[in-house]
Amino acid sequence: MNKPMKQLCMVALLALASSSLVQPANPDQALYDSAVRNEALGRYKAARTKLVKIGQANVAGPLAMRARNELDALDLFLEAREQQRAGRRTATVTYHTVAQVYPESPLAKQAEANRRALASQPDRRAIVRSILYRGFPDGLNEIIPGWFAEHEVAFGVETPYDADRVERARTALMLLLNTRGFTGYDIQSETDAIPPHAVGITFTATRK
Repeated sequence: MNKPMKQLCMVALLALASSSLVQPANPDQALYDSAVRNEALGRYKAARTKLVKIGQANVAGPLAMRARNELDALDLFLEAREQQRAGRRTATVTYHTVAQVYPESPLAKQAEANRRALASQPDRRAIVRSILYRGFPDGLNEIIPGWFAEHEVAFGVETPYDADRVERARTALMLLLNTRGFTGYDIQSETDAIPPHAVGITFTATRK
């Protein structure tokens, strides 16, 4: 075999090896990951739209099954939120169902945290006496009050306790982390009663 032919064969072999190493991107997986990020940021409508699209596009695939399971978890989580807003005690049971039936869902931890908060049954007339932020990257704790004000989140010490405000604050904190480039975090909230008529709120940031 002459030299030009050898060089041509080597180029062909290198091209073949390179192509075998490059895996084609999976658009459905990217869409699923985007839906999960939307859930973490409280963008539930966008998350639902993406999950439905995956389930319809790939009816029999394992990713489609995950998407449909996550969609079921999301719908049940949103039902619990509506029950909570309406002041119905069934919200505690519904949150518990999300955590138990869909333990692999990214929503399971938040559902359990919401259930615990509701189970403690703080008086809606209670005052938020303390707010703690644990596990957040250095330098963020100091700017959180300003971030809440900038995003019109009426939440702070000596403000009336409201479960919806706590959830809005948690969503705003997720947005803060993502905006500052701190990805891969999850935030849970816990509510502890401080007798006689106050509560303490703790937000804990953990890496997934």
